[in-house]
Parts: sequence; structure tokens; C-alpha cells
Amino acid sequence: TPRVEGESFYVSRQCLAHQSPYFRALFFGCGVESSKRKIEIKGLSLRHFRVLMDHSRTSRLALDRENVLGILETADFLQLERARLLCCKFLERELHLSNCLGMMAYAWQLGCTQLYIVARQVVLTHFSAVVAEEDFLSLSKDTIANLLASDDLTIHKDDLALEATLRWVSFDPKREEHFLELIELVRPESLSLPFITQLLTRMKSSDPRAKLICMLNEHFPASWSMGKSMRRTRARETLFVLGGPHDQEQQPLYQFHPLSGRWQSCAPLQRKNLTQYSVAAVDNVVVTGGYFRDVLWFSVDWVRVYECGNQRWVDAPALQKSRHSHCSIGLDSVLYVLGGSMDEGVVDDVERLVLGSKEGWEEVEPMVRAVERAATAALASCIYVACGLDENGEVYSGIQRYVVKEDQWDVVSYSPFPYDLVATELNGALYLFGGQTLRFDVETDEWTVLEEESLDRKFFCGCTTVSGQIYLVSERKSNKTFPNMVLMDPYIDTCIEVDDAIPCPVPLRGCVTM
Repeated sequence: TPRVEGESFYVSRQCLAHQSPYFRALFFGCGVESSKRKIEIKGLSLRHFRVLMDHSRTSRLALDRENVLGILETADFLQLERARLLCCKFLERELHLSNCLGMMAYAWQLGCTQLYIVARQVVLTHFSAVVAEEDFLSLSKDTIANLLASDDLTIHKDDLALEATLRWVSFDPKREEHFLELIELVRPESLSLPFITQLLTRMKSSDPRAKLICMLNEHFPASWSMGKSMRRTRARETLFVLGGPHDQEQQPLYQFHPLSGRWQSCAPLQRKNLTQYSVAAVDNVVVTGGYFRDVLWFSVDWVRVYECGNQRWVDAPALQKSRHSHCSIGLDSVLYVLGGSMDEGVVDDVERLVLGSKEGWEEVEPMVRAVERAATAALASCIYVACGLDENGEVYSGIQRYVVKEDQWDVVSYSPFPYDLVATELNGALYLFGGQTLRFDVETDEWTVLEEESLDRKFFCGCTTVSGQIYLVSERKSNKTFPNMVLMDPYIDTCIEVDDAIPCPVPLRGCVTM
């Protein structure tokens, strides 16, 4: 019987030993305690220990903002991995611009790897706002260097990286010795001319940073003179939308640059009378299958690729099976086509293509359930197919998962709102939209309904994650679709319509990130 703060807990030794290496050693190790009937555990909070003992029996963990840190630290001490994971996922859901720096440091200190990765991603994708926070000034030199070196730093120009370095260094005179080391991490090709001009005018002013700018002028960074540095990957992320009426000669393709807010017209898809195809991104924009009308409507096996570099459409190997109303998704340079309908009905068939290779399409393990009009997203080397309609036209609420390495499917959960969904991944969680806004944490099988009033009872044609924010495009209402775009960012409590007239004509057929 473990005792904490004088209170005894009658527990199953086998059950606790199975859940925790700490209790396994305590009850069945070679120590003195294993032979005692009552074992005093010191240094723990009775309140948090009681919650964890309830969890060990019932698998339920009552967490809130007040108790979560205490329970996490107690679970960490007792090596109760499941409880620790539930606490970390709770904290992931609580992440916000206002606490991401603190959470990053806390997760690092406690060794909560996934929580640290997600908090760091929030910092990197919201860097312009994070730099203005007071907490930014108290970060260590190594943390600043780690952020500045990252390819995921989401900034339109590196002006902000240099400005952040100046702000952090000038806060404390002792930091001047780190300035030249940090400045090596700024990417000079991404500095704007107006910003450089402004720096030069500051050199002769009374600005406290003038000394640092003079130092930069006298000790030109070696990395700056080595030639072209790559632009940060996240800064290059853009959104493509494809759509328009199927009875026109061509279907327009547009590219949106979120950091500048600029739309750009691309070469259109030259296909009349093609609808219900799927759009994916695998280094390029790929259109697969669809429903085509010559005299009658029939499914097609066509695959067309928009080469972004050459700004042209080319043919790719045809699908093994013609289909429409299917899903498609890119994962690690491989394109997957999943389910949908053939002329004889809904199918569970899945095929994959390594783009650019000589091999054609190959069949892989079929889905657990045949569905069409489902939503799809990729997360941690797995593909998720969310809901859809089954062979009887009934709504299927299962979340099917394909584990690529094992070529295996399973059903991991069931959606509380399975209707007309679009899906995307953001920082290790699946987000599904269709009348409600849902977050699904796969590891803990937890569904969270997000209170987004502006999205309630709304349905969209597509959604995708770009630079750490979710974009929803083209709202559907009864039989009409609208050319609007909504930005949803849970880390800054934002859900706003950023455009009520995107240039791409409706209906939208696809929306992907590159």
C-alpha cells in the first residue's frame, strides 16, 4: 500500500507495475520497500497523487488549467507514461502566442519532446509577434541561435531576423560578444534594400544599436560572403487553388502567397467537361481521375501534373483504375490515390505512384471501408481518410489510417460530426471542418470541439495548412458555393474571412500547399 502525506492507497500492485517502471521497481524490485506492506512515498502532492491513482484504475484523467502542471510533474516522477502523455496533449491544446515561449522552455526542462517540438513550431510560425513579447528578451543565446538557424522560421524577409538579433543583444551589454555569432544565421539574400538603407542611416545616429551596426560593418560575417543562401522553406510555402465551371474549355489555377497576401495566375488545366477529380501536392500540383462527359458521363484514369518550375501542365502515368470522388495525397514524394467511385460503385482500392520514377502505379493494401467524398490528411508517415459516404450512400463516421511502413490499414476512431468534412494537419493534430470545428489527437484518441462561432454550421470545399495557419476556401451553402477564404489560427484566437472574392472561379475543386 503506497502512502502519501499520511494517506494510504489500496491499489493493485500488478496493475500499477504494468503501467509504470517506477512502481515495478518499487513493488517487485530487490529494494527493501518490495517486502513492506506500506510504502511511504515522499515529496509528492496528495491531491495530484490521488488523481493519478484514480486514473490508474479508471483510465480517466480529470485535467484543468490549475492542476495539469502538478499532475504532469507527479506522473513524470512516477513514470506513468499514459498520464504524462495525456497531460502533454492537454498542454498542446492550451498552446497560445502568449505562452509558447514559456511552454517551450518548460517542455525542454521536463523532457516532453513532442510538446517542445509543437511549442517551438508555434514560436517559429508566429515569430514576428513573439519578438515583441517581453519573454523573448530573457531567452538564452543558444535558444535564439536555434530559432534563427531554423528553416521553418516563417518570415517574409530576413529583416525581422536581424531586427530580432539587434533587439535581443542590445537588451544587455554583456550580450555584445554573441552578436557576430548570431548574425551569421541571418540570410543576407532575404534582406530588403529599404531595411539595409535604414541600418546604414542608424550607424551615425544616437540609436543604442548603432554600435552593433558599426560592428557588423567592420566584421562582415563570413557566411554572408559565401554566395547565395537558400530562402527559408516556410517562407516559400504557398497555396494553390484549382476550380471553375466544368463546361468551360479550361479550369483556372491560382497561387496565393500568404506572407505577402498576393494572388498569382498560373497556366489553367485544359480540360472541358471534367469534374469530381482530386488535387494533391507532390513537389507539383497533381490532378487525378475524375468524371468526364463525352456523350455520357464516365470515370477516367487521367493524371495531369502542373510543373511549378516550368509553369506548364504535363501528362503522368494513368491510374490502374478509373475513379472519381476519391481522395489523393502526397507523402514523402509519393502520390497516393484512395477509394472513390468507379462506374460500378464505391471502391476501397488504393494505389501509389513515385513521381518521376520509371515505375507506374502500384496497388497497395485496400482501405478497411470503401468510401467516396472523404477528407484526407497526412500525419507522421501515416495517411488518414476521414469519414465519407459508403457503398449505400450512407455517412461513414470512421477515421481510417494507413501506416505506410507496414502497408496496413486500421480504424483509429469515429468522428462525432462526420458530415461533408475537409481536413488538414497542424502541429501533430488533425483538424476537421464540417458544421463544427474539430481537433483530433490521434495518440490519445481525444476529440475537441473548438468554439469557433464564425465556422458553426458552415461547410467548405477545401482546406490546407500554410506556414502554421489553416486556410478554408469556398463556403458551400445549400447548392451554392462562394469565392471566399477564411484564415483560422488557434494560437492567436483568430478566425476571420481574409478574402470575400478570391480570383479563382467557383466551384473550387482543390486546395493544396506547396
